[in-house]
Amino acid sequence: MNAKKTPEKRPVLQWVMAALGGTVTLAAIGVMVWEGLQPSSPPILMARIVKVEVTAAGHIATIQVKNDGDDTAAAVNIEAALGDQTAKATLDYVPGHGEAEAYLRFEADPRTAAVRVEGWSAP
Repeated sequence: MNAKKTPEKRPVLQWVMAALGGTVTLAAIGVMVWEGLQPSSPPILMARIVKVEVTAAGHIATIQVKNDGDDTAAAVNIEAALGDQTAKATLDYVPGHGEAEAYLRFEADPRTAAVRVEGWSAP
């Protein structure tokens, strides 16, 4: 008896899943290539006071630094001035499209302090 096996047909679901997997893979590769070809923008840093806490050591202001640029900023220097009092801090880095927090101490309530980013360096 010489029985020939007939090849089994692949189920439709298997073809659908293979097509879906191929589409997702090609889309992911396309996004990575597109992102790689886009010019990066330098850090765009903004600082603001998001919270103030009263402690025995004085008023502690939580400063949020937001980076709307693509590149990471390192050694970010922050300064806040309230009347004749100035407070400074340095953040190690702020990632591109990310944020970081610093804490500054004041004798008086710093809600009206002028906060700014003085400068940064490339990592």
